[in-house]
Amino acid sequence: MKKRVFCIGLLLGLIGIVVISWGWCSIKDAPRDVKKTEAPFYFGIPVKPVHSKSVVDSPKSTHVFDPVLQFDLVKHDFIVRNTSDRMLELKKVSGCCGSLVEAFSPQIPAGKEGVIKVVLLTDRRGGEEIRGTIRARTNDPKHPEWTILISCFVKKFADISADTIMLSGSWRNPIEGSSVVIPAPEYPFKIISLKAKRGIFITYGYREITQEGKKGYVVWAKNTRKEVGVIRDTIYIQTDNPERPQFIIRVQGKLTD
Repeated sequence: MKKRVFCIGLLLGLIGIVVISWGWCSIKDAPRDVKKTEAPFYFGIPVKPVHSKSVVDSPKSTHVFDPVLQFDLVKHDFIVRNTSDRMLELKKVSGCCGSLVEAFSPQIPAGKEGVIKVVLLTDRRGGEEIRGTIRARTNDPKHPEWTILISCFVKKFADISADTIMLSGSWRNPIEGSSVVIPAPEYPFKIISLKAKRGIFITYGYREITQEGKKGYVVWAKNTRKEVGVIRDTIYIQTDNPERPQFIIRVQGKLTD
């Protein structure tokens, strides 16, 4: 009887080992939860900003930028000198008409320097002159507002019919938009490739055209999203012109049912 009990116990032990081993292998071989991540965004060829500085030491001043090329990233530091004997506070600083204030020093001690960092937006201003005013509200009782008049000529790289391709409508229907790109005579180029920042909800491409005797391109985008929502993307257009190896056309849309 004891022998029989021992055999049964041994058999049960072996079965337990087999079950545990099988379970362990199943756990080890089972697919693990993997955090799904979207493909990393594409940000194009690195762009070196056109960077400059100038000094501001009076409540009213003017600055004329050197000419730049359309799609240049123009950054400028206005070095603000406080020549008074009291703290100068910049309470609010704003730009307009193609200029954007990126950052500024809220307080500038007497006899010290602060900064107003400005960005010029050139994408849509090819062949035009950016003219605007940087305005700073201050605690100076005699001059509660400091102003900097700015101007900058933007050389045209290309005529672009639409800076943003719009894809709006019902997601149930095909939606396509396009932009016509004609190189400026001073900056001839060929498109060599297109890449999207995300490329998740669009397909895109280009084709050569001739418009009024000028050679150019149609850059197009189509919706692939099959649900209500928004589309926001950027198409990087890469060229063979070393002066502007890359420029962008944005894609936006709102999809309804």
